[in-house]
Amino acid sequence: MQLFTDINSFIEFVESRKRFSKKVSLENMEYFVSLFDHPENKFKSIHVTGTNGKGSTVSYLKNIYLKNGYNVATFTSPYVIKFNERITYNNEYISDEDLLKYGNMILSKYDYIENSGYELPGFFEFITLLAFLYFADLNIDIAIIEVGIGGRLDATNVITPIASVITSVGMDHTEQLGSTKELILNEKLGIVKKGIPLFTAVKEDALINQMREKCFSTLSDFIKVDYENLKIKKMDLDSSIFSYKGFNDLKIKLPGMHQIENSILAIEVINFLNKKSNLRVSCELLYEGLISTTWPGRLECVSNNPLIYIDGGHNIDCIKRVCEFVNNLNFNHKRVIISISNDKDKKSMIDLLDHTFNELIFTKYTYKRSASSNELFDLSNSSNKIIIKDIDDVIDYCFNNQCEFTLFIGSLYLISEIRPLILNYKKN
Repeated sequence: MQLFTDINSFIEFVESRKRFSKKVSLENMEYFVSLFDHPENKFKSIHVTGTNGKGSTVSYLKNIYLKNGYNVATFTSPYVIKFNERITYNNEYISDEDLLKYGNMILSKYDYIENSGYELPGFFEFITLLAFLYFADLNIDIAIIEVGIGGRLDATNVITPIASVITSVGMDHTEQLGSTKELILNEKLGIVKKGIPLFTAVKEDALINQMREKCFSTLSDFIKVDYENLKIKKMDLDSSIFSYKGFNDLKIKLPGMHQIENSILAIEVINFLNKKSNLRVSCELLYEGLISTTWPGRLECVSNNPLIYIDGGHNIDCIKRVCEFVNNLNFNHKRVIISISNDKDKKSMIDLLDHTFNELIFTKYTYKRSASSNELFDLSNSSNKIIIKDIDDVIDYCFNNQCEFTLFIGSLYLISEIRPLILNYKKN
């Protein structure tokens, strides 16, 4: 297999790998890590899955541990700004040089893999293995690893973490995970290992009972967010201030009730590991870690004049939580720009946006998964809707036809595409 010297050619190669394949076991991934003397066993980790909230929860955990002086690695997906952001060490993206170094290390085994009768790594297997190889060579105190899809058969599930986390359970990726929340949760519960504690922010009693049964069978501690001990003092676009258990006047910058839930889930993990591991966290630095947490593309302000936010919400649960928050904002004119992937529940998502915003603009991002703007337009019952197919024209329209509040939403592909365009537009 030819090795790479150019980072753009390498990323293009990785992105072209097969994305989804029907899996029945982790045999392939277990074989890949065995070829490199099991790099996944050479660092401590926290494993995070969930339909929504994974990335934000990872970010809260990361920033709290960073503020306490620990060396912290993260593996997340997908990316918003740059391919390298999937893999970080102490808040720095993996360098192009290290991407090439560890990528070529994997490619050097391709002939051996093929001769052994195994399939070559797919896209997610490749970047997961690359991250593990990179982390194994670093002086890491904790790596926070985000599941790609599901959990049980996800490439990341070859690790044995010190904590497992399920942020939420919703209806997404149903073709791969199942048609009910219970089936989807069963896939996510596949990350629970014997004796390893499980943490969750899920509220539904039936799902809580399903998790409790799993933890009973694996002799694992089960810790859920205690919503009765949550008291919210303030929640707006600027920040949220709240108290949880013994912590008073906690403050986060990421907007929305869902972000409060993600942050207190992180607190539960931190508290438990404070007592059960050598990862000691001070109360004061926990506060600092929370307030310092940002996450691109999650109700992120990209312009103050006009006021423009972007959000990568791409399933019905995401859209519902964002709409609940936006409904409480004191704006008369609320505009939304929408682009959604073909495989999503487009009608349900648009119905929610119809009832929340009084101006809707339908567009199309350039990646092949995008639904047509005409199809999305036809699904809307709004009396104030238009189609602007070109992304650049949409941005130009928003800056020249200002309203009180504008939101781009519907897909992380959309957010990844328009975020740099808006930021550059402001400079010109």
